[in-house]
Amino acid sequence: MSNGDYMYESDLERISKLRIFDDDFLKEVFDGDCESTELVLNIVLGREDIKVKSVIGQREIKGIEGHSVKLDIMAEDSDGKAYDIEVQRQDKGFLPLRARYNSSMMDTVLLPAGAGYDKLIPTYVIFFTESDTIGDNLPLHHYAMRDVNTNDFLGDERHIIFVNGNNKDKSTPLGKLVHDFKCASADDMYYPTLANRVRHFKESEGGIAQMCKLLEDMRNEALIVGYIEAARYYGATDDVIAKDIVNKYGITDEQARNYMLKKSA
Repeated sequence: MSNGDYMYESDLERISKLRIFDDDFLKEVFDGDCESTELVLNIVLGREDIKVKSVIGQREIKGIEGHSVKLDIMAEDSDGKAYDIEVQRQDKGFLPLRARYNSSMMDTVLLPAGAGYDKLIPTYVIFFTESDTIGDNLPLHHYAMRDVNTNDFLGDERHIIFVNGNNKDKSTPLGKLVHDFKCASADDMYYPTLANRVRHFKESEGGIAQMCKLLEDMRNEALIVGYIEAARYYGATDDVIAKDIVNKYGITDEQARNYMLKKSA
């Protein structure tokens, strides 16, 4: 077996084990798919009338002077509300602060230059956490700013939601959704809309090719990041490193600059 054949077989095996709880696969499943995103949002928010008009996988928002952020899924509905859907495999801590930062960064791109604050739109940051991050075994926590004395809502239209991925109650729509997020096989999923998307990327020729390209890009990115770290360790200047990775990995000058900026953040 050639190295290329081995890599292809290895990729197929890896693809077969992917779940929606894997953020790179989440991006592929939902990117541009309004129907699947509508399903998730309606279940999480307990509604039936949300209509999604746009979905972007891995929307990067660059911080002008601070930390940039890459949102897993950014969506907008027909009422102008914006949503960030994230998956969190491991409890890395500071999740409420990460949600706060994501929410603030969404505002930076959603408010047009020169517009008044009344043009800020309602935002929802939704984290699917694989474990019970809050620790009280509730299926979902929905936070909105309230007065600590009167309990009245502030009315800033900012929402942060944590979905408990340890929810095993399959008698509820949310429990079934969490189950589907954890499934590696489309045949085991409850919701046909999600199952069809998963099946496309795992069983169709075009979907498999797209996933193999994604895995190849991830391997190349790891090599480039490793090269940048090693070159900086040995004292190479950023200008020299950027030229090296352009020549060595066949990327553009702009891509090289983006890699350098990411490793400087």
